[in-house]
Amino acid sequence: MTETLPSSTRRGLSGTALKGIACVTMLIDHIGASCLENGFLSAPAAPAGLAALDLVLRLIGRLAFPIFCFLLVEGFVHTHDVKKYIGRLLLFGLVSEVPFDLAFFRTPFAPGYQNVYWTLALGVLAMAGLAHFEKEDGSTGWQGLLCAGGCVLLGFLANTDYNGIGVLIICALYLTRADRKRQCIVGAVLFAFEYTAPLAFVLLWFYNGQRGNCSRAMQKVFYWFYPVHIALLAGVTNFLL
Repeated sequence: MTETLPSSTRRGLSGTALKGIACVTMLIDHIGASCLENGFLSAPAAPAGLAALDLVLRLIGRLAFPIFCFLLVEGFVHTHDVKKYIGRLLLFGLVSEVPFDLAFFRTPFAPGYQNVYWTLALGVLAMAGLAHFEKEDGSTGWQGLLCAGGCVLLGFLANTDYNGIGVLIICALYLTRADRKRQCIVGAVLFAFEYTAPLAFVLLWFYNGQRGNCSRAMQKVFYWFYPVHIALLAGVTNFLL
């Protein structure tokens, strides 16, 4: 007789484990984008081999955003207060904007490009529209598609990180959430414009549906990781390199 494992011991990757992987790969990516591309590689006599190192770091870093998009969908589906969810994302978007501009553009104000929290906030707003106008049979109403389309357009107009494409992918992952296989295939195809990003869906295939051990303090760490690490990178890039 086969014994059923308790939900707390299901094999696979928990949401907390995936967040950890996403944060680490994002940090690796941003070290390349900030310290190398805006620091060492911008110097007239950049050391040989740094361009190759930068490429490796950026390829590893491409795993981060697909994982964050997937977890955003999971967070939206399970949240009890969508308004607070969007509010937190907008708050951290504001907090992160100056460090983001300093880290990647060497200026405290770069209006032509916005950090990824704005993309995630638009993604949640788009999913809220799709959910609100969902029909009784579970199909998507045209009003919801219109709302999602407006969020995608805003992503392009504001030129957020991954712009409207990122919002569109979030919507696609939300609409395919009931079928993990289909969700992973759709996500991998939509991220095919980045060489290594589809590999993230190999990890996401092994998501066990569990949140994992994540205290309130750890939740705050995950939210603050983005602005804090780019603030540190901004300091290194602007004052040490």
